Amino acid sequence: MKTLRPIKDLYREELAQWLQERGEPSYRLDQLEGWLYRHDVASFHDMTNLPKTFREVLLGEFCLFSLEEVAREEALDGTTKFLFSTLDGERVEAVLIPDRDRLTLCVSTQVGCRMGCRFCLTGRQGFRRNLTRGEMLDQVLLVRREVRDQGRELTNVVFMGMGEPLDNYEESLAALRVLLSDKGLGFSHRKVTLSTVGLVPQVRRLAREGLDLTLALSLNATDDETRSLLMPINRRYSLEEVVAALRCY
Repeated sequence: MKTLRPIKDLYREELAQWLQERGEPSYRLDQLEGWLYRHDVASFHDMTNLPKTFREVLLGEFCLFSLEEVAREEALDGTTKFLFSTLDGERVEAVLIPDRDRLTLCVSTQVGCRMGCRFCLTGRQGFRRNLTRGEMLDQVLLVRREVRDQGRELTNVVFMGMGEPLDNYEESLAALRVLLSDKGLGFSHRKVTLSTVGLVPQVRRLAREGLDLTLALSLNATDDETRSLLMPINRRYSLEEVVAALRCY
């Protein structure tokens, strides 16, 4: 049986090349991305302005989603934890947090984590693998569809679930660009946040990207001795170095 590729793992340029190789008109790219990111479709069959023959080609080449919801837990305050299964059988969580007029989704970027923070269950599980940009985007898209079915709207996205986003730099940035793009999900830069333990070289690199979003630091202690006990990464990058990188950003 042919292995289907997750379509959202393809960068815009890769998808454009794939379409060109099949003789599709240039406007097909915008049509397809519109269905992928701006409409809550459950199948390629739902992409009604695409030719039926082309939809069949998509079905034979790609899977629309790289995640499947396998469990859900809701707290008394409405906070909801979604557990997703990946195509290779890993498990990853996303958490929806209601707060007055906001609905914020915390997105995971890795299966497990390398940072080893003492207070973090994910860190104690160890690192399994990085998530792809498509797996990050599918957390947003699957929860957004659920939220819209309830007559609500997802307002904010925070990369602070399982894993350290800047330890999966390329894929996290690729997902963020789609989140912020008008041709993607179209979130305002004021509504998207990346939280980091303070990987100094990556923070400085992020400062050069020109990507307009909010950067948050997971601090947990205000002196090096305590923070190093709680967060081993502080032994590599001291608070002074982290603060200097944040000021640069």
